Amino acid sequence: MRLLPGWLQHYRRADLRDDALAGTITAILLVPQALAYALLAGLPPEVGLYASVLPPLIYALMGSSRTLAVGPVAVAAVMVASALQQFADGDSSRALAGALWLALLSGGFLLLFGLLRLGWLSYFVSHPVLSGFSTAAAITIIGTQIPALTGVSGDRHAAFFGFMVDIFPRLTGTSAVVAIAACATLGLLLVGRYRLSAWLSALGLSASRSTLAVRMMPLVIVVLALALSAHFDGAQYVAIVGDIPQGLPQLSISFLWLDGWTGLIGSALLIAIIGYVESLSVARILAIRRRERVDPDQELLALGATNIGASLCGGMPVAGGFSRSMVNFDAGARTQLAAIITAAWVALAAFALTDALAPLPKLVLAAIVVVAVTQLIDFKSIFSTWRYDRRDGIAQLGTIIGVLAFGIEPGLLIGMALAIGLYLQSTSDPHIAVVGQVPGTEHYRNIKRHQVSTWPALLLIRIDENIYFANAPAIESHLMDLVANTNELRNVVLVLSGVAKIDASGLEMLESISHGLKDAGVVLHLAEVKGPVMDHLATTSLLKTLTMARVHLSTQAAVDALTQKKPANA
Repeated sequence: MRLLPGWLQHYRRADLRDDALAGTITAILLVPQALAYALLAGLPPEVGLYASVLPPLIYALMGSSRTLAVGPVAVAAVMVASALQQFADGDSSRALAGALWLALLSGGFLLLFGLLRLGWLSYFVSHPVLSGFSTAAAITIIGTQIPALTGVSGDRHAAFFGFMVDIFPRLTGTSAVVAIAACATLGLLLVGRYRLSAWLSALGLSASRSTLAVRMMPLVIVVLALALSAHFDGAQYVAIVGDIPQGLPQLSISFLWLDGWTGLIGSALLIAIIGYVESLSVARILAIRRRERVDPDQELLALGATNIGASLCGGMPVAGGFSRSMVNFDAGARTQLAAIITAAWVALAAFALTDALAPLPKLVLAAIVVVAVTQLIDFKSIFSTWRYDRRDGIAQLGTIIGVLAFGIEPGLLIGMALAIGLYLQSTSDPHIAVVGQVPGTEHYRNIKRHQVSTWPALLLIRIDENIYFANAPAIESHLMDLVANTNELRNVVLVLSGVAKIDASGLEMLESISHGLKDAGVVLHLAEVKGPVMDHLATTSLLKTLTMARVHLSTQAAVDALTQKKPANA
C-alpha cells in the first residue's frame, strides 16, 4: 500500500513554479466564493473558509485527479440550503450542526460506495438529467440571491416559481442605494467575465495577463466594495457580512449529539451523488486534456474522506467545482500541490483577513454567486437533446420544471425517475426486424429499408435489444404475429447479434416460443449468439432442445444450412 500519492512520489521541481502560481490564483477566486457559497447554504460565511482548508488537503493525498479543486460548490450549497430549511426552521445553530451532519453523511455514503467499488452508480444520473438539473439549480440559485441583491425578503421555503410569485410584488420596496450598488456590482462582474479579456487583448496585453486580470476581477470588486463600505459606513444602507471569527476552528464531533439528524439521510445521499457526478465529470474533462487517468472508485474514497474531514473542521459538504478547477487548470497547475497552496492561502485569510472582511456588503457576495452560476445555464442543450431524442428531452425538461416547481430534491428525483422510466418504456418495445439477404453479399438487412432476397419457408428475425423481463412479453407477441402471418414457413432463425443479455424471463419466453413453434411444425434456430449469452445458455434446457446444430455462427451459415446452399468456401 502506498503511503504517498503518486504525484508526490514523482514530483518534479520544475512543476513547483506553476503549482505555486496556480494555487495563488485559485485562492484569489476561492476566498470570496467560499464566503458566498456559505451564505447561499444559509450558513455563516466563515463556514465556507473552513471547508476550503482541510478538505483540499485530504483530497490532495487521496484523489486521482492532479488538478481537481475541491471546496464549496454552488449546487451543493443550494441543496444544503434546501435540506436545512425545514430541518433548522430558522435556528442558526441547528442549521450549522445540520450542515456538519450532511457533510458527514454524504462522506460516509461516498466512502461506502468506494469500498464496494460502486463507481458505476454515477451512470444512473444521465447526462440530460444532470444538465437539466444544473440549469434549474443555477436558475434557483439566482432566485435565492434576489433578497441579498435587493434587500427584500421572500418565502424562503418555496420553490423557485412560488418564490418568484411571492417576492415579485415586493421588489418595489428596494432602496435606490441597494439597487444601484447591486446593478453596478453585477455589471462589473459580467464585464469582467465576458468582455474584459477581449478588451485587454485589443489593447495589446498578452493572453496570459488578460486571463490573470479576468481572474482577479472578483477580488478587485471585493476590495473596492470593502473600501467604499468602510468609508461610507455601508451598514446604514446595505446588509454586511459582519464579524467573522478569526482563525480556524478546532476539530470537533460535538454536532453528533444533534437530535433528528436521521431526517437528513435522504438529502445527504442526493448531495453525495450529485457532488460525486459533478466532481468526476470535471476531473475527467481535465484528465483528457493531459492524457491522464481518473479512477472513479478512488474518487469515491477521496471525496468521502474529504467530506468527513469537512464535517470535523466545521465546514459544509464539498465537491470538485467546475469554475475553480478550470481556473486551477488554466493557471498552469501540474499537481495537487497547487490545491495545498490554495488551502494555505485560505487558512491565512481566515487568520489575517476576517476583520477586514466585516464591512463587505452581502450583495457583493450574492452578485459573485449569480455570475459564477450563469455558466451552468445551458438552454442550447435542451433544444439539441430534444431534437436528437425526445425521451431524453422529456427527462431533461421534466428535471428543469420539477426543480423550479417543487424544489431541488423533488425535482432531481423526478428527473431520475423520468429517465429510468422512459428507458424502460423504450426497451419494453424493442425494434424487431425481418431481414433478408442483400443480393450478391453475405449482408442481411431490414426488408422494409432495403431491396433484399427472402425465402418462403425461412423467416429471419433480428432482435435489436437485450431480452429481459420488461420486453419479453412484447417480443413473444411480435414473434408469434410474424409467424402467424407467414405461409409455407418451416424454419425461424432469431438473429441475436444485437442481444448482449438474456435474463430468466427472456429465457422462459424463448423456451415457450420453441415449444409453440414445434407444435406448429416450425423449427426454431439461433444465429450470431454472443459469447457471454452463449455461456449463460449452455446449461439450459433451451440449448439442450435446440442442440448445437440449430445454433449458427452467422446468419449466412443459417441460410446455407436451411436452404441447401453450400458455403462459399466449401
